[in-house]
Amino acid sequence: MNLELSVVLGLVFGALAAACAYVISYGEYKRNWSFRGSASRMALRSALVTFAFFFLAAVVFGLIIRLVV
Repeated sequence: MNLELSVVLGLVFGALAAACAYVISYGEYKRNWSFRGSASRMALRSALVTFAFFFLAAVVFGLIIRLVV
């Protein structure tokens, strides 16, 4: 598995996971929380963290596979 494939997989699955995290977080912030601030901004922050996690996990996994093989 080459590094380029890991990056592409990280981008694709990171984007899907971020979209899901945004929708779930936004719904929860709007429905259950009473706070000052923007629900969409807080949900976007959750989505960015989720994207970063999945992207980095895919790249690290690709590097580990590359070293093992």
